[in-house]
Amino acid sequence: MAVALTVALGFGLSGCAERVVAGDPTPAYTLPEVVYAANDRDLRVVLHGLPFGGDAPRFAKAVLPSMQDRIMGVRTTLTTTPNDTARPDYRVVLIFNATGNLPSWSVCQDGAVPTLPPGVLPPDGTLVVQGAFCRGGGAFTTATGWLDQPTGPEDPNFRQLVSDMTVSLFPTRRADRMCVVGPDC
Repeated sequence: MAVALTVALGFGLSGCAERVVAGDPTPAYTLPEVVYAANDRDLRVVLHGLPFGGDAPRFAKAVLPSMQDRIMGVRTTLTTTPNDTARPDYRVVLIFNATGNLPSWSVCQDGAVPTLPPGVLPPDGTLVVQGAFCRGGGAFTTATGWLDQPTGPEDPNFRQLVSDMTVSLFPTRRADRMCVVGPDC
């Protein structure tokens, strides 16, 4: 599977070393499926890791606004506390600074994910986030993003990283078909 479908850079952010690389969507990924999963309803977001310390609800409150309105053509509310409109099999998972080697196919698996302790970044100061748009235990799409020396959840570069991750997880076309509209895209 090719890894370089999308490279999204934080434009206008001088000195920013933020980047996102998305994997090719699986053959099952289609825009109609995204609409089915998320349009006019809540879409569950699962966050693992607390790279800046604090607690999970506060971190979610900082992350979620950067995810909203980033899925082209879909009106959804991305939330860690979905209401009964959410389709239970679908979710977006973001893992911040996983420890060890976490293969992209495993991002959608249920259960705890080992991450660095709250408030701890790797020695080089790089924040790594792995993400996926999931149905059940499988990933439709995956992406990995990096940010050098983030200052916290309010850092504009961090917010751009989360936004770029969300866009990368919901491509508007399938790379293997090079199409934008139609039933097979």
